[in-house]
Amino acid sequence: MEKISPKEFTSKILNGAAMGIVVGLIPNAIFGEIFKALSSYNEFFAMMQQNVATISFTVPVLVGMFTALQFKFSGVEAASLMGATFIGGGSAKFVDGAWELHGTGDLINIMIIAAVSVIAIRWYNNRVANLGIVIIPIVGAMIPGLIGMLTLPYVGYVTTGLGALIENFTTLQPLMMTILIAISFALIIVTPLSSVAIAYAISLSGLASGAANVGIVATLFTLAYGSSKVNKKGTTFALFFAGPKMLMPNFLGNPIMILPIFINSIVTGIAGYIFKIQGTTASAGFGLTGLAGPINAYSFMTGSPIINIGILLIQYLVVPLGIAIVTHTVFTKMGLYKDEIFTFAGENK
Repeated sequence: MEKISPKEFTSKILNGAAMGIVVGLIPNAIFGEIFKALSSYNEFFAMMQQNVATISFTVPVLVGMFTALQFKFSGVEAASLMGATFIGGGSAKFVDGAWELHGTGDLINIMIIAAVSVIAIRWYNNRVANLGIVIIPIVGAMIPGLIGMLTLPYVGYVTTGLGALIENFTTLQPLMMTILIAISFALIIVTPLSSVAIAYAISLSGLASGAANVGIVATLFTLAYGSSKVNKKGTTFALFFAGPKMLMPNFLGNPIMILPIFINSIVTGIAGYIFKIQGTTASAGFGLTGLAGPINAYSFMTGSPIINIGILLIQYLVVPLGIAIVTHTVFTKMGLYKDEIFTFAGENK
């Protein structure tokens, strides 16, 4: 196999992860809340809700598949990589004598194991061609999968530790708490860390949950506006369903993106405090995905429905989009970054 640089290797792993997340989560992001609301009227919608939720369980496998495509693996190699990410992802757990599925798994561990599996498969490089179908699943799936099972608890400490730090913010003065939580989730949502897992780990609710939501929305509009300058309309549109993690490789490869996201999250956090945007633990890590953020925020509001909807439009659209336009325009004119850093890796594929 051809040699690749560490930077190119990392980029391929990140791109594979981003594509796996997009494909695995879009059906649930678009239809999850709709089918949930309709499930009380007809059993068919309850079944469809289960359908889209089940698709999200395939994220570890899809990350493995798209990573394999990045490295142009053969069918056996790709299947082995997919097996490794499924085992190492931690979404399937053996509990009380039975297997259970738990969410999408730990994305950080999935990416680590994807990298381990790729290295192992590339190292083997079909040395014994006639035994490849026997050796590759062992070298590329079983062994990396075992490593993933061993590293999973320790990688999970990253989420736990960050959650503990964010939990300290909830003890601060409300305005400061709102700003810091908004910033934290604005940055978390565009990394391999799970915003949902952190929200559940510390049981974010009320104003803190609202702050997490508006922070995620700040990142979404910052990326979406940048994306609109260089990507096709469909790619930018998909961002609103797949979420900011769709451009995770861009963010991790261009840390300068922190600057506009940071500014936007501060402003949206302040607006969230002024408008008293609240939420639940279940909605805290989603932002606009499935409209979970604004729907839950609306449920906490009192007074005129028209005024409340107006507030939500300002909070979830006008403010984050307005700041995104301003920061992007100013920073590109200053030469701090170019539009091209928002180019989606799968745009021309």
